Amino acid sequence: MTKYLPSTEAQLSLGLGSDIPTERLFFAVLPDPATAARIAELAEGLREEHGLTGHPLARERLHITLHHLGDYAGLPPSLLAKVQQAALRVRMPEFEVCFDQVGSFAGNRQNPFVLRSDYGAELLHGLHQELARCLQGVGGKPDPRFTPHITLLYDKRRMPIQPVQPQRWFVREFVLVRSFLGQTRYQLEGCWPLG
Repeated sequence: MTKYLPSTEAQLSLGLGSDIPTERLFFAVLPDPATAARIAELAEGLREEHGLTGHPLARERLHITLHHLGDYAGLPPSLLAKVQQAALRVRMPEFEVCFDQVGSFAGNRQNPFVLRSDYGAELLHGLHQELARCLQGVGGKPDPRFTPHITLLYDKRRMPIQPVQPQRWFVREFVLVRSFLGQTRYQLEGCWPLG
């Protein structure tokens, strides 16, 4: 005789109806494809040079997080529509950034090894604040500890800040990203030009 689970138990066994987050939503700046390729090469070179064991992030996942909107067990459709409308209100010109340092952030289990910036950082802060202003009442509060960076990999070792070959590009747009947690998969939910 076949045993069937009650509907609620069956849904939970499939991950449906669970409170465990499966998706993350955030606004980001992406490097252009040529710059992303250079940054990926830099990450691999630094990994070998310093004997790091973490795997570099795929170049299509390299980004600067501008505003984290939350982790969800199924993204609420109404939230998506609201934050997309808020993004339309952002007004800021294009600008150049230059990332020229690497180092580790202290992490709980793994230390993010990141590419950091001084040149253009104040403009990234400006975009972060402008986006937060447009999101008031919609998508949480801006992180006061916002530090523009691109995570290259995660590693058990902590590395001190050191200079690297500068990585420059023009920020001409920002995007809304849906990340499927645990799947290393991103889906773009919108792209808005600056200028």
